[in-house]
Amino acid sequence: MTSCVEHDCRLLDASEVRASLILGREIHREPLEESRAALDHYTHQGLATGRVRLPGRTVHVGVWFRLLRSLLDEVSLAASTQNTHGKTVLQQIWQATGHPERAGLNVWRPCEQMREDHREAMWDAVATALRLAADGTIVALGRLGSAIQPPRPSVYDGDRPSPYRNAWQDAMTAMEEALTLARIDQDTARQLLTLLTAGCRTLDRFEQERSYLFGAGIPAAFLPGARELGRTDLI
Repeated sequence: MTSCVEHDCRLLDASEVRASLILGREIHREPLEESRAALDHYTHQGLATGRVRLPGRTVHVGVWFRLLRSLLDEVSLAASTQNTHGKTVLQQIWQATGHPERAGLNVWRPCEQMREDHREAMWDAVATALRLAADGTIVALGRLGSAIQPPRPSVYDGDRPSPYRNAWQDAMTAMEEALTLARIDQDTARQLLTLLTAGCRTLDRFEQERSYLFGAGIPAAFLPGARELGRTDLI
């Protein structure tokens, strides 16, 4: 951590503070940039509680430190070593920091072995990457990518129209058209009765279907009996 999370100002060297107090000089507090302050707040939260509330989800402090290490390594990579997506993201991050890419680093090395100015620039890049992911400017990939960007709201698309429902509606429409025609056309009424009673095995069942058509408005004279239709097989 490089700041006081209560005042969001950079930590000062203890010897410089003592010297200022002895000499009566004013202690200058250097405010920390918002993204860097947010980075320290996450770390402080993890050290104090063991958990870190990131935009996507809450993670264990150990996961947070692994994420920081991954980000430090990734922002220090040369863009030429990345695929198109990775190259574009790295360029966006460094442009947003105001530093040159990789802070002018020519040869990759661990953060602990960098010069102080390089190390500071890397932390700026990490903080900027977290901010850009949180506001949706860049898309974070990898297993922990979803932790540093808010979850996307899901919108229910609704049920797809059922083909069976349409088929049923078509059948009902066709039936209604057939009934309308059967009310004025005797041949149509006879054909409709033949169709509806094709599966009947008893005379009672035949009469039930015949009564249904009569109740639907088809004249009784248009609806022959079982014997007239040649249904001598009914019991």
